[in-house]
Amino acid sequence: MARQHVAFGFGYAVLAVITAVTVLDSGPPAIADPIAANTSTAIGVKPMMGFNNWARFTCAAQARLDGTRTGYSFQQFMQDQAKAMKDTGLVAAGYTNLTVDDCWMQRTSAGYLHGAANWGGSSQPGFDWELTDYADYVHSQGMETGLYSTSGVNTCQGVPGGVQGHEQADANSLAYWGVDSLKLDNCGTTFDNRQQEFTATARALGAATANNPRKILFNESAPAGASPAQAEKYRTMDWVRGLGQMWRVSPDIAVWHANPASAWDWQHGADYYEGGVLQNLTDTVALARYNGPGNHNDADMLLIGDNNQLTIAEQRSQFALWSAMGSPLMISTDVRRMAADPTAYATQLGILKNADIIAVDQDTTAGGYLASRSPGVDVVVKPLANGARAVTVLNKGTSSTNYTIDLARVGFGNLTCARSAKNLWTHTTSQVTASITTTIPAHDNAMYTIAAGNCGAALPVGQIQAAQPGFQAAAFCLDAHGGATAGASVGLYGCTGNNNQQWQRKANGQIASLANTGLCVSGETTGLKLAACNANDAKQTWTYNRAGQLKANGLCADIAGGALDNVNATVATYSCGSYQPNQTWSAPFSTPPAA
Repeated sequence: MARQHVAFGFGYAVLAVITAVTVLDSGPPAIADPIAANTSTAIGVKPMMGFNNWARFTCAAQARLDGTRTGYSFQQFMQDQAKAMKDTGLVAAGYTNLTVDDCWMQRTSAGYLHGAANWGGSSQPGFDWELTDYADYVHSQGMETGLYSTSGVNTCQGVPGGVQGHEQADANSLAYWGVDSLKLDNCGTTFDNRQQEFTATARALGAATANNPRKILFNESAPAGASPAQAEKYRTMDWVRGLGQMWRVSPDIAVWHANPASAWDWQHGADYYEGGVLQNLTDTVALARYNGPGNHNDADMLLIGDNNQLTIAEQRSQFALWSAMGSPLMISTDVRRMAADPTAYATQLGILKNADIIAVDQDTTAGGYLASRSPGVDVVVKPLANGARAVTVLNKGTSSTNYTIDLARVGFGNLTCARSAKNLWTHTTSQVTASITTTIPAHDNAMYTIAAGNCGAALPVGQIQAAQPGFQAAAFCLDAHGGATAGASVGLYGCTGNNNQQWQRKANGQIASLANTGLCVSGETTGLKLAACNANDAKQTWTYNRAGQLKANGLCADIAGGALDNVNATVATYSCGSYQPNQTWSAPFSTPPAA
C-alpha cells in the first residue's frame, strides 16, 4: 500500500522550466549494490517472493474457512496463511516472505510500538503485544517475517504506528522480535521530508542489526508517491537505491472493482491510484533500467489464486509479465483455500510454481524492458545470464491472435544460425532461426527464453519511449516520421510496434533504425533526424544512463517545452538538466546503464 498521494495532492503537470545542470556520461555497467544503509551484509539480492495480505484483505476482519469468527485473531489468520503457503508447496517454490500490512500495530502513550489488541478497528482480536512468538511461528514454516509501517506519524489507515520520531526504537523492536523485512509506506510525509525519514529508518535498521546475524530487508514505497511526469519520481528512484533493496514504483494494484474488468485494464474512473494489471505493467516496465542485483522495482501484488477478479489467462499474463520485469512476486489471495482444496486450485498453483518462469524473475542480469507496444500486443524482453533473452508477448485483445516473434526485433542477428528456444508454459524446447510463430488466446501470453548459443550475442533492440504524462496515461514512442529514409525527422508518435519505431543500440553508441540499419539517429539541436550512419560523428554517438538520459555531443534528447502529452512537440538535443521528465527515456539495453 502507498496511498498518501490522495492526502497530499498530486500534480500531473511537467514543469516547463527546470534549471539545467551538467551530468556525466554513462560509464561501465552498473555494479551490484545489495549492501545498503539498512545492512552491512548483502541481502535481497534476488526479487522477494512471498505473501502480503493487503490487496485482497486490507484491514478487514476475517473468519476461519468454516465461516466462524469467535476468538479468531488476525495473527492466527496470518499464521494460517503461512502454514498454507508451506502445505501448498509455495514455500518450497521460493515464496518465503510473509508480510502483514497496515493495522497490525498500536503505540502506547509513551511511544512503545506493539501488536494491536484488535484488528483494524473491528472487534476481531489482533496480534500479541510482543511479536516474538508470531515471528517464531512464521520461521517454523520456512518463511521470513515481514511487517509494515509508514514514514509519518499515522499509517495510511490512521493507526498511530508510523516510524516518525521513533525510528531507532521501532527498529530495535523489529530486531528483537526476529523480523526479516520492513515495508515502509509514504503516508504522513511529503516530498519535503520523505527522504529524511526513509534515510533515518534505513540507518536505524542497520544500527539495530549491526551485531545480529538476522538483517532486515528494507522495502521502500517512496517512488510510488510520484507520477512519471514529475521530476520527483526520478530523484526518488536515485536516493532509495542506497537505502534498501526494493521499492514500489506504481499505484496500488486493486482486487475489487464494480467492473471486474478493471482489475485487468487500467481505467479506474476517479480513483487514479488504484491500478490494474496493464497499468502497473506500464508504470513499472518503463523503469527497467533501475533493476539489478539487490535493486528491485516492485509492481505490487499478484492477483493469482482465489477469487481475485482475474481470468486464468489474465493470471498467467500477470505472472509472466511480473517475472519478465524482475518484480518481486508477492501473492495476495486466500492461500488457505488453495491448501484446503489443491485440486480445485491446481491451475493457479501451477502458474505460481512454474519454475521456468520463476527462474526468469530471479535472474538479476537486468529488468525487462518494453521492446514493442501496439494497440493489441506488448512485447517485454528481459536480458538474462549468458546472453539469453526472455521474451514475453502479451495479447491485450479480446480475441485470439497469431503472432510471430521476429528474432531481429528482440536483438538477435545471424538469423540463419539455429538457437535453442524454450516455451516456458509448455516446457518444450526447439531450435529456431529467424522467428517463432505462436497463437495466443485473449488476454493471455506466450513466453520463451532464447539462448544466444554460438550464434553471436544479442544487441539491445526495441522502442524508445518518452516518460508517461501521468499514471494511467500512455507514453509516446520515438518514431522515424514517414518511414526510415535519410533526412526523415525523428519525433513522437503513438506506439504502433512498426519497424520505424524499432531502434538498435549499437556497441559504438549509434542508434540505428531497424527498418534500415544504415541510418542512425543524429542529435540535431533543431530536431532529431535520420542520417547515414557515421561512427565518427559525435552527434550520432549516444550514451544512456540510469536517469534515462540519451546524450550525444554533450546534449540530451529533449521534448520541447516539457510537453509529454503533445505528440507534435519537437524532439531535439538541448542542455542536459537534472531529473527532467522531458529528458527521460526508456530504451533497450543488455546490461543496466550506470548512473
